[in-house]
Parts: sequence; C-alpha cells; structure tokens
Amino acid sequence: EAALLFNSGFDANVGFFSCIPQPGDAVIYDEYIHASVHDGMRASRVTEALYPFKHNDLASFKHVLEQVKRAHSNASVFVAVESLYSMDGTFAPLKEIAEALEGQNVYLVVDEAHATGIYGPQGRGRVAELGLENKVLARLHTFGKALAATGAVILTSTLIRDYLLNYARSLIYTTSLSNVNIIAADCSFDLLADGTASQLASNLLDLSVYFTSYLRSRLANIPTALLSLPDNINSPRCPPSPIIPVMTSYPRPLSAALRALGMNARPITWPTVPKGKDR
Repeated sequence: EAALLFNSGFDANVGFFSCIPQPGDAVIYDEYIHASVHDGMRASRVTEALYPFKHNDLASFKHVLEQVKRAHSNASVFVAVESLYSMDGTFAPLKEIAEALEGQNVYLVVDEAHATGIYGPQGRGRVAELGLENKVLARLHTFGKALAATGAVILTSTLIRDYLLNYARSLIYTTSLSNVNIIAADCSFDLLADGTASQLASNLLDLSVYFTSYLRSRLANIPTALLSLPDNINSPRCPPSPIIPVMTSYPRPLSAALRALGMNARPITWPTVPKGKDR
C-alpha cells in the first residue's frame, strides 16, 4: 500500500522495531537476524518479550510460536526474518513460515537487503518471487548491495507508514537522503525495470554456481575442520546464492595468506558470527 524512505537499511530496521511493536506485544526472530533488528528490538517497548528460534528451523519456529501464543494470548506477534542471510547465504523458508501464520494475530516482517535486485520479477526480492506480498506485513529493501546506491525503503501499509513518520526516531532525527542519493537509486530502478538488471543477476548466479562447484572440488582433499563450504551451498533444495562463506577455524591466518597473494579476503569472526562459525 505504501512506502517510506530511510537513509539506510540499518536505520529502517531500527526505526521499525523500536516503535511498531506496542507494550504487550511480542517479537519472534531468527537467531541469525541482522544486528540492526537487534538494536531496534533493544530500543523497543517489548524488551521482555523477545523470542529467538533456531536459524531456518521450522520445528523450532513453530515451537517458539506456540510458546509465545500461550504466554501472550492477546498480543500482536511480529516475526522477523531475512529472505537471504548475509553471513551464510541461506534462504528463509518464507512460504512455510507464512503458511504457519495464517489466521493468527501474527505478522511477518522480511528484510530483503541481500535479495533485492537479484531475485524475483524485476529484482523485487524473494517475497515477490514466491507471491507472498499479501502475506507479509512489511518488507525492507536497501539501495546498497546489488543496486549500488544508498538508502532503503520499507514497503508496508499506509497505517504503519504514517505511524513510522511520526514515531521512528531513526527517520525523524536525521538528515534525509539527498537528491543525489535519490537519483542514483532511481538509475538502478531503471535497470530493474528495463530488464538489464535481470540479465546481470542471471550472470551473477551462474558465476556463483560455477565458482562454488569449482571450489568444492578443489577442497575435496582438505580436512573440513580446516576449510570447507557449508552444505546449503549448491543444494538442489535452494536457489543459487551469491553469498558464499568459506568456513575455517583459522580465519585470520588464511586472510593474511590471501592478502599476500593480492586478494582482499577479510576474516569474519565472533561477534559478527557465532563462536565456532568463523569464516
């Protein structure tokens, strides 16, 4: 129904989760949800009603949902997920989650930051690709990442848009996007609309499949405790992902070795990812 621009995806998530859930409500979230959602929840009025579930685990999600419904029988419940997770390249089971919420006072909020421009008709993301627009309360799309600009937009109802306009501190108490920022994003929208971005996205995913297939064969004789690819990469159950984590228990030495070879591959360690999940 409506859209609202923010300076960044971080600002958008903080603004939404800090002010939309009301006292007495609850938030269920994937344990790997982005830091901006965590910051928004910490600044919210439901800090005692935040419930994580295991990453992409439908059984865990349904168990937590039942717990929350029993503990907060009259509450509005918000479910926060990312369509494509930035550190793991995994896809949320959006269709299954949406089906589990039907007929309940539970609302799905999807961060499409890493899917925007790559998936769905005209790069509109996984929600549009799966035809779930009418089953999602709010979608976040960023203009960085694939669109190579800056800023973000929340797609939601007119009521929530108007509420955010009046109460989202990360929107109200900052300078708005400049005209240059808007023009840059608009140029990217032109590429989405005319099909150019679709061709680029298809090529990107082809390269991703080629790279991961090649890399997996090269890693076949290396102990997985030392270097490996996650099982979800190139899984027939999932679409290809341009996010390809290389798991290692020695992220810093590996990064230094690659840097010496002219490759800028940064180590990703705790607290960006859980302990023991270095890459």
